[in-house]
Amino acid sequence: MRWQWVGGSYGPKTIGEILRDRWGCSRRQLNSLKKTPGSVTVNGVNAYLGYVPAAGDLVCVTLPERLSPVPAENIPLDIVCEDSHLVVIDKPSGLVCHPTRGYKSGTLANALAAHCRLPARLVTRLDRETSGLVLAAKNAWIHHRLAGMALHKEYVAIVTGVLQPASGIISLPLGRDRGRPTRRAVDPRGKQALTRYQTEAAQAGLSLVRLWPITGRTHQIRLHLAHLGCPVADDYFYGNLTGIVGRTALHASRLGFTHPATGKQLELFAPLPPDMAKAVKDMGGETP
Repeated sequence: MRWQWVGGSYGPKTIGEILRDRWGCSRRQLNSLKKTPGSVTVNGVNAYLGYVPAAGDLVCVTLPERLSPVPAENIPLDIVCEDSHLVVIDKPSGLVCHPTRGYKSGTLANALAAHCRLPARLVTRLDRETSGLVLAAKNAWIHHRLAGMALHKEYVAIVTGVLQPASGIISLPLGRDRGRPTRRAVDPRGKQALTRYQTEAAQAGLSLVRLWPITGRTHQIRLHLAHLGCPVADDYFYGNLTGIVGRTALHASRLGFTHPATGKQLELFAPLPPDMAKAVKDMGGETP
C-alpha cells in the first residue's frame, strides 16, 4: 500500500500521527515502517515518522508487504467485485480457502495469488463445502481496516426439520469440542454466539432458512441449527447425510460493508448455486 500527500494538508502533525489518525494504520504497521529503510520519504529523502512535514513537502509512504506468499495456481474464480484494494469471490462448494495439512494446494488462496499477482489476505472464510461470498484484501492496510469494521452477512440454508418458532435469535455459547478437537460444540463456558434467522418455506420435513450471524464463531450457524434439532442438510459434522444436496447445504448469499478506501457502501449478492436451487425447487419453495 502506498500513500502520498503534500505537507500541510492535514495540519501540523507528524507523519506517524497522520498515518494513524487519517489512514487508520495500526501500531504494528507503524512499527513495520520504522524498521524498513526507504518506506517513508519527504521530497525523496528518508524521513522518520516523528517528522512534521512543512507546507509543500511531498510525503511518500509505502507499507512493506510481510505476508508469506503461497504458490500461484491458475484456478478459475467467479469474481463478484474487484478494485485495486479488494476482491470478492463467489466461492464454489468444494474449494478450500487456505492451504492446510490435508489440502496443501488447490485452494482459494492459491487461486488469488495467481489472479492478484500478490498474496491476498482473506477477510472472511467459508468451510470447504459451504458456497458463497468471500472477501479478500490486497494489502495489509485494507485487511486491517476491514477486520475492524462491521460486515453484514446473510446465509441461506436448507435444514432438516422445522424450526420453532419460525424466526428469532439463537443465543448459545460455543467452544471447542473437548472430545473431538477438530469440531466445535455448544459449551456454557464458551464464547457468546448469536444468530438471527427467518424460515422462508417448509415442506416434507425440510425448511429453507435465511440466517444473519451477529457474531462470527467457527461453525456457528451449523452448530446453532443442529443444537435446535434442525441441522443443515447433509452436514457431515453436525447433521445427517441425507443426499438431498450432496454437501453441506449452506450458502453465503449476501455481504455488505463500507469500502475502507472510498467510503462507499457495498451490498453484494451471490445467487444460490444449482445444487441448492434444485433442492429448493424440489421442496416447492422459491429461490430467495
